[in-house]
Amino acid sequence: MKTPSTSQVPSQLEPKELLIQEIEQLRLEKQQLEAIIRQQQADITYGEQRWTFALEGIGDVIWEHNLQTGDVFRSALYRDMLGYTIEEFPNTFQAWQDLLHPDDVEPMAAQEREYEESGSHESIDFTYRLRSKNGSYRYFLDRGRIFSYSADGKPLLMIGTSTDITNQKRMEETLRKNANLQSNLIANLQEGILLEDEHRAIVLVNQHFCDLFSVPASPEELKGMDCTGMAEQSKHLFTRPDEFLTEVNQLLLDQKTVIGQELELVDGRFLERDYIPIYMDGTYAGHLWKYTDITQRKRAEDASSRQREKYQRIIENMNLGLIEVDLDDRIVYTNHSFCDMSGYEPDELIGQIATDILLKGQNILLMKEKNDSRLAGAMDAYEIAVKNKRGDAMWWLVSGAPLYSETGEVIGSTGIHLDVTKQKQLESELRTARQGAENSSRAKELFLANMSHEIRTPMNAILNFGQQLTKTVLTDQQHFSLNMINTAASNLLVIINDILDFSKIEAGELSLEKIGFNMVDLLQQASLVMGPTADKKGLQLLTKIDPGLAPVLLGDPYRLNQIMLNLVGNAIKFTENGSVTVQCDCRINGSNQEIYISVTDTGIGIDPDFQQNLFTKFTQEDESIGRRYGGTGLGMSITKQLVDLMGGVIQVKSQKNVGTTMQLQLSFPVGTAEDLVVHDQEIQHEDVLTSKRILLVEDNSMNRLVVNMILEPYGAIITEVENGLNAVEVLRNDSFDIVLMDVQMPVMDGLEATRIIRREISKSIPIIALTASAIRSDKEACFEAGMDDFLAKPFAEKELIDQLTKWLKGSDAVVVKAEPVLKEETTKTENLLYDLSMLEMISQGNQDFIHQMVDLFCVETPATATQISQAYETGDFEKVKYLAHRTKPSVDTLGIYAQKEAIREIERLALIGTKSTELETLITNFENVIKEVVDHLRITYPEH
Repeated sequence: MKTPSTSQVPSQLEPKELLIQEIEQLRLEKQQLEAIIRQQQADITYGEQRWTFALEGIGDVIWEHNLQTGDVFRSALYRDMLGYTIEEFPNTFQAWQDLLHPDDVEPMAAQEREYEESGSHESIDFTYRLRSKNGSYRYFLDRGRIFSYSADGKPLLMIGTSTDITNQKRMEETLRKNANLQSNLIANLQEGILLEDEHRAIVLVNQHFCDLFSVPASPEELKGMDCTGMAEQSKHLFTRPDEFLTEVNQLLLDQKTVIGQELELVDGRFLERDYIPIYMDGTYAGHLWKYTDITQRKRAEDASSRQREKYQRIIENMNLGLIEVDLDDRIVYTNHSFCDMSGYEPDELIGQIATDILLKGQNILLMKEKNDSRLAGAMDAYEIAVKNKRGDAMWWLVSGAPLYSETGEVIGSTGIHLDVTKQKQLESELRTARQGAENSSRAKELFLANMSHEIRTPMNAILNFGQQLTKTVLTDQQHFSLNMINTAASNLLVIINDILDFSKIEAGELSLEKIGFNMVDLLQQASLVMGPTADKKGLQLLTKIDPGLAPVLLGDPYRLNQIMLNLVGNAIKFTENGSVTVQCDCRINGSNQEIYISVTDTGIGIDPDFQQNLFTKFTQEDESIGRRYGGTGLGMSITKQLVDLMGGVIQVKSQKNVGTTMQLQLSFPVGTAEDLVVHDQEIQHEDVLTSKRILLVEDNSMNRLVVNMILEPYGAIITEVENGLNAVEVLRNDSFDIVLMDVQMPVMDGLEATRIIRREISKSIPIIALTASAIRSDKEACFEAGMDDFLAKPFAEKELIDQLTKWLKGSDAVVVKAEPVLKEETTKTENLLYDLSMLEMISQGNQDFIHQMVDLFCVETPATATQISQAYETGDFEKVKYLAHRTKPSVDTLGIYAQKEAIREIERLALIGTKSTELETLITNFENVIKEVVDHLRITYPEH
């Protein structure tokens, strides 16, 4: 039985109670309803949160747009993407529109109008750009749908999403640019490109393809065209049309990549074809044809091939032997000339070790060095001794270079060989001949020295006795006779000096001064000297001098005076009547003055046929002239060579029986008054010789008498001995202030005596050489032996007194067996080892400059000499050559004459690139001499 509800129960209660009961019932139902609503709202909120979270998780923004009020709501992700806060970008349509790209404003408005006008769109889909906070624009894609409608059926609420498609847009832009770039690239390629799809429709073609095959249509017009019959239409362009068509069909059938097919066209061109099939996901999608015009390359290859064949024939037939070896020195190629040189057949050489078969075990270390240098990429040339198949010794000049592979790696070396056996033999003969010439030169030098000694010794006595006799009271007849004797002796001395001067010039030993002098005084002095001779012959001697001559010129006045005396003397000698005129003109040329001197006579003249031999030694026009006028025939030859040394020019103009003009052109730097050399003609410090003990070592009694006669008036005490042995014995037991030492003497000569004195008795006592030899090598021998100075016979009284005064001035006594005086020892050694005259001339007297140059030489040159020695030991001949070449100026400037030729020979031998006893000796000697020079230089020029 059912329980009746309250409404069914008859109301037994009061109306008031019933009302309360109903209210309570309603309250309970309301609570239940509110709970249900809350649950539903929670479910809806959770669903919305899940939907929002899902969308935002994939990067989309949720938005709502009330179409009636215009209110817009967008999720926070929208602002985060753009970098704004809610205050900077509120949820209003106007705020959104303010950030819209200007180019998108009108398109968006147009789309909005279209939407409103049609009224039928339930969804939207549009793209736009918004400005982010950093100023850049980002792309968004908005999609939305109508969510609800009003009571009258109008759209009320639209809900949708905004997707950031900035990266996609940028990628699309990049792809578009790349596509355009590739399209332009293909269009401008110098290869013809044709891209077909799987149905042989043209996808892409460039203009170059059209040009190659003379296609009348443009690339744009060809796109999409069926390409099936194109090969048939083009085959007539090729020299083998049927083969061309067959190959195209075969390539399309095989669908395999083929690269580098060469095709010849009937017009002489050559094309290279590539066929590349295209697969996408393993499915055939078309193919690419690429045609390249290789006509120029083919012609170049053909020309190169012809050149290779040409040079191959040249190599095969040239007189230079060529071989190639691998890294193991195994011969891989040889030409016929090398086989002829070596005596081997090609099959006897190929595969053999080159050093084993050609060097027979010799020079192995040298060849190892060369092979190692090849691996380092070095090229050089060197001489090497080998033996041919018959065992004959040969010399080859080898020019070697590394052999490279196509990848640039060294795979061996190649050598070009020249047979220089005959040249080496010739060099040997030349060395022998040079040695013979040097021996002959030394013999001539020795002969001249002996002749000089034999002639000058009596001449010294004759001239000095004559000079002393002029100081005595003589009758007129005696004066006349004495003058004749002196004149004859002077003439004989001129002949001797001519011979010696010529010998010095030939030996390259004659050097020129560069000092200040007055040209006017020099010319006038020459005229004064020659005046009496002209007067005796009744000739007029005229001198005409340009007033523009500089007061001071820089040069060698002594040799210039010798030239003038010779020219004027010759003019007077060969002129019987008339005059001799000396004329000097000048002009300025920068810092120099050009001097033009002419000596004109009215004499016998010179035959035109003889004028070309005028300056040849020992020549005269004919025997009758020689007998009539005398002379050695050396004067004009010496004059010519002196002018050449001065850098000048001498010319002759003459007419037989009319006269002769000698024209001289010279150039001298202009100097100042400070450059003038003041000559003191008076004998100074006569009292210096008083009571000085002088040891005179001289085997010739006349010369001893001359010295005694000259020195007796000065109060000197002279002890005489006749040879070097006696001098040594006397010096062991007695003390002297100075020694006058003859060089050539019996028993013991002056050189040996001096060496003993320096070694055993005294290093400080001054020793002056008295010798009749004026040859430079004899002077050097004196200084090398230890002598301090040199006086050539015949000497004048003033010369002897000056020498003695120079060494005795300020010295009261000499202690025998004392320690060496460094300055005097340096003076001796300077003359032996070096000569600073060139450096002094360059510096113009600047001692600081000289000291700096000496310091630089003392620091750098010994180090260089050591480096040369080390480079030679390691076989680095290129470095030896470079260092020798770099050192030459220092050797020349310091006047190290003993090594001047040696350093040049070191450079020459280093160029050959082979070790030799000769080169090793030169390098060792050079190093030792430089050390000795530096030791002595440091005495005179202590390091700053």
